[in-house]
Amino acid sequence: MGTATPTLPSPAARLKGLTLSSGWVVTEEIPRLPGATGGQYSCGYKVQRDGKTAFLKALDYSKAQEIALNTGIDTLTALQGLINAYQFERNLLQDCKQKRMDRIVVALEDGSVKVDDGIFGEVNYLIFESADGDIRKHLALFQNLDVIWILKCLHHVATGLYQLHSAKVAHQDLKPSNVLVFDSNVSKVADLGCASIQGAISPRDDCEFAGDRTYAPPELLYRSIDTDWRRRRQAADVYCLGSMVTFLFCGTSMTAMILANMAPDHLYPVWGGSYSEVMAEIRDAFGLAIEQFSQSVPGEQLRKTLRETVSQLCDPEPSRRGHPSNRTGHTNPYSLERYVSLFSLLAQRAAVGILERK
Repeated sequence: MGTATPTLPSPAARLKGLTLSSGWVVTEEIPRLPGATGGQYSCGYKVQRDGKTAFLKALDYSKAQEIALNTGIDTLTALQGLINAYQFERNLLQDCKQKRMDRIVVALEDGSVKVDDGIFGEVNYLIFESADGDIRKHLALFQNLDVIWILKCLHHVATGLYQLHSAKVAHQDLKPSNVLVFDSNVSKVADLGCASIQGAISPRDDCEFAGDRTYAPPELLYRSIDTDWRRRRQAADVYCLGSMVTFLFCGTSMTAMILANMAPDHLYPVWGGSYSEVMAEIRDAFGLAIEQFSQSVPGEQLRKTLRETVSQLCDPEPSRRGHPSNRTGHTNPYSLERYVSLFSLLAQRAAVGILERK
């Protein structure tokens, strides 16, 4: 009996050891962590050049076969979809870099490398500045709650979203793994693969929620899809910013807390009615979630401020979400400018000891 020919890994999984045209050497593959919700269509690597280490994201176009199998479309159509998604993210990152969005993780460079002559052999890649890790890794280093660091992180994240929104871009997948930390104290918003641009066609626009559903605002879980771009896209980002506050202080998302406080027959996989019909139950659960979050915030002054802030950012009704002052004559009701200033002020006050942190 003959021996079966071993199947080679995909071209995107065979970059280790290669030297790219720009001089970067691919030194090490970064395995995808168990339970990770992103990166299904890419492979990660460490690259080095002139003593500097960076992160390379290689697009795995062989995943087109899996997409075709799961969706029933042909492989070439699936492949074109992956290529379009790469080009969208690359172009958006270039635009963010040009506009000097300093709280967005932008690409140092992009390009392609030919691994073999097969249909998936040309591998596109993006190279990013190497981070210390995401905020989950950084929080794990704390023995006690570091309020100053958390408030500074929230200021940076709010600034990143504000920079995107000012360019009419919604991130749509803000979650702890998409906030990266650099030099221990600078946080930046990463991964624009799920983003939506107002007035343009984006690859994930046909998704009810383009990002991780674990962090999705409740209206999108219950399929209450607004046709207004801001109410659907930017309002979701505003909610996710509020959910980031709850995660940093009590280790869980606002969505998880809301759902944990609801009766099983009102949960979105079971509920057969509309979102408006379940709103009373959502509001009750939201109120309980706010109480639970408040218990994790140290100091009466900070607790009161963040309770009010999260109540505004995560309001179950998108039309009421955000700062109340924005709903009176403001050009964008979902502007995050006031929250950028608030988190900056709170971080400064905590740093100089004015803000009670116990």
